[in-house]
Formats: sequence, structure tokens, C-alpha cells
Amino acid sequence: MSAQGKVILVTGAARNMGYHTAAALVRRGAKVAIVARSAEALAEAAGQLGGDVLPIAAEVSDPAQIEAALRQTADHFGGIDGIVNNAGVAYPNAIEKLDEAQVREQTAINFLAPIFAARAVIPYLRARGGGRIVNISSATTRAPGSFGHLSIYGATKAGMEYFTEQLRHEVQKDNIAVTCFIPGDTGTGFGRGWDPEAVQAAYADWLDQGPYWNGMMPVEVVGEEIAHMFDLPDNVTVEVTMLRPVGHMPKQLEGQG
Repeated sequence: MSAQGKVILVTGAARNMGYHTAAALVRRGAKVAIVARSAEALAEAAGQLGGDVLPIAAEVSDPAQIEAALRQTADHFGGIDGIVNNAGVAYPNAIEKLDEAQVREQTAINFLAPIFAARAVIPYLRARGGGRIVNISSATTRAPGSFGHLSIYGATKAGMEYFTEQLRHEVQKDNIAVTCFIPGDTGTGFGRGWDPEAVQAAYADWLDQGPYWNGMMPVEVVGEEIAHMFDLPDNVTVEVTMLRPVGHMPKQLEGQG
């Protein structure tokens, strides 16, 4: 009933939610492969994490690269017990102004990458007699009051949720547990690099949805709860869980325009 000694691969783990998930797993004594695009960012993250960590630079939306990352993980640690499909990207924009490249990138990373990763990891988990797959979605798919103009991000996550349901059905005969983990608003650097004009329009849309929101959760807490999925007994899973902040606060502070 512990993640100790288990081999777990976490995508999008150089920073933010993925990093803190990896950190929580390392604290439990897990052997963790961290995957992201930037080798430099991964090296820095691995140095901060300590423990038994393997950094792997890979593009998760490329099936060949995720297959290579899983093979490298299994070769290094002697097998694989689980994967956290955490990598994700969002670009807010009004539908009539959607950028084709951004639509394709969100679809590739948020939707296609978990599909290819699940397909590739199943044989490794089956070889261990079972394992665990955790797919990270977003409360954008179901919670009211989400940030504005995230139609593509929400759609890719909703599609991934349905895929996760089908995945669970197909692999449970192999003792592979599958979780759809749905975090609400979390304090991360997720909006880095967003177009200021698009953000302003999305923010205005968000304000129109109502004057109050629930606030944000600390990213360390979310990472801890994702890692907790690997504390469960091998024959137990949380099928779907949504973690959300509790609060009631104005979206605009007094005097803020």
C-alpha cells in the first residue's frame, strides 16, 4: 500500500504540477522518470528532486519518442509500474480567432499524447502483473466558472476523459488501475507565454460569468494528491476524482480595473 520502490513515469515534470507530483513520489521512495521537452529544465528539476530520478527529454505527442522514453525507463529501472500523463498546454482565444497551430498543439499534447502513452505503457504494466495509469484532466470540462475562451483546451480534456473510461474498461482484466484526476484552479505558471490581447478578452469573458470564484489551490497539494493514487492497494483504484479549491472571493479587488 505504498509507492515505495515503484517505477513511475511522469510527463510534463520539469515544473509545476508534474514536478510536484514527481517530488511527492520521490518522498514516498518511488523511482521516477521525469519527461519534458527541455533537457536543461529536466536536469535542473532532477537536481532539485534528488532521490532516484531519471530525466528524459522527449516530445510526448510523438509516439516514437514516448515509446523510447518508456523503453529507457524500463531498461534503467528494470520495469515500469505506472505512468502519470500530466503534460498539457492551453491557449485561450475566442473561437473565431483560433490559431491553427495552437489548436493542433493542444490536441497533440492534451489528447493524442495520453493515448499514445497508454498504448505504449500497457505491455510494460502487464509484464509486472499490473500497474496504474493516471490521466490528468481539468475542471474546465465540468466545473462552472472556468477561465474564459478555453474551448479547445476543454474539448481536448473532455475527449481524454472519455478515452480514459474506455481504457479502464479494457485493461482492468490485466490488473491495471486507471484514474482520471481532475484538478480545479491551481497556482502554476500555466499562463506563461499567452498572447496579452487574447488573455484580456478571455479575462473579460471570465468576469462576465460572475463576480466571485473559489480561488486557487497550492500546486504542492495537487501534486501530493496525484501521487497518493499510487499509495492505494494494487487492486484498488479511484476511477474519477475532482480536486477543487474551497472559497468565495471577488474576482476583482477593490480599485482594480
